[in-house]
Amino acid sequence: MKRHSLLVALLLVFTLIGIPVFAQTQIRISGWPGNPDEEAAIKAMVDAFNAKNKDITMVWEPMPGDYNQTLKTRLAGGTAADLFYLDVSAFEEFARSGNLLPLDSYLKDGTLKDFPQPLIDGFTFNSRIYGIAKDFSTLSVLYNKEIFDKAKVPYPKDGMTYAEFIKMLETLKAKGVANPMIINADFNRMIPFILANGGRVTDDKMNIAFAEPKTKAAIQMYVDIYKKGLGVEASSVGAGWEGEAFGKEQVALIMSGPWCLGYLKGSFPNVYKKLGVVEMPRGTQKSTMIYTVSWSINKQTKDRAAAIRALKFLVSEGQKIFVEKAGVLASNRTIAAQDKDPIKVPFYKGAEYGTAWRVKTPSGLFSRANDEINSRIKDAFYGKLSVDDLVKQVTDNYDSWVE
Repeated sequence: MKRHSLLVALLLVFTLIGIPVFAQTQIRISGWPGNPDEEAAIKAMVDAFNAKNKDITMVWEPMPGDYNQTLKTRLAGGTAADLFYLDVSAFEEFARSGNLLPLDSYLKDGTLKDFPQPLIDGFTFNSRIYGIAKDFSTLSVLYNKEIFDKAKVPYPKDGMTYAEFIKMLETLKAKGVANPMIINADFNRMIPFILANGGRVTDDKMNIAFAEPKTKAAIQMYVDIYKKGLGVEASSVGAGWEGEAFGKEQVALIMSGPWCLGYLKGSFPNVYKKLGVVEMPRGTQKSTMIYTVSWSINKQTKDRAAAIRALKFLVSEGQKIFVEKAGVLASNRTIAAQDKDPIKVPFYKGAEYGTAWRVKTPSGLFSRANDEINSRIKDAFYGKLSVDDLVKQVTDNYDSWVE
């Protein structure tokens, strides 16, 4: 009896002074290091989880350097975190590795009902879900109202077609705007042109589809923007990227993402005041590129129940904290609805119809193919390759690039 009383007394003392009475489960979460705002947001998110869950301790372990390679090494060695970031562009490779926990059976409570289908599709492999988007970005058209006003050209508008968009670029050029837009030799920026035109990147057997008429026509349209002087690369106007070129008012418009908003607001506040944003042009259908990162769970996690609790927090209450402090777009519609900044509306709309930046391949590998395609887009810009040559070279070599 005395022993029982002593045990009760000790438990009471430990509780009063804040010492955990029972063993806690530690859940490690990992990703690449963020900027100071993002790191502060993650700390606040982790602190909020730990304050709410006395039986689980969440720990943030950022991984600097080559993130994907480090993650592969740690997964192979059994030392990876319980939850971690996965960029959608690399998701295919990791999904094929067998290292990710399928989440379907844990999400029957309606967790996914607040997430746009394209974001769910981005982290689905063989009809199984292996991640939930922690946030996202999409492409929209950002334009300088003052440049349009001085040229007496109507502003871009939501729902404009690519034919109308190119006509607008031609009008800007004719009215004395030397460089109407920035055009990047980046395949992911070309994909919305292809999909809007009714084309496709790969066929049902994962073969490259560049030779298909609708895809080839969209590639030609993209290359022609550069060749006709309607668009230039950022380096041509002394800028490191499209946001800087826009901030320096070297171009009338860019196709870019919400990452430009904070940059322009901080580095070019006067230009930010002249900013307008509309959705990407459309062809036979609407299209934009979605860039997103998931929270995914290590299949080797020692406590799946705790990892699932952590995941559900990170994409709900935790996401609200992260979005508010880091300024990113919420992937959770309930949280997104609380973002009242009208300039973000076109970006949010894109999540409902866009396509995640992910190309399905038999091996799950695409990075080499992406580099090879980008190189040939640049060669086509500079007249070293015709679009016919570009299409043939990609078609002939694609299989070896994705082995």
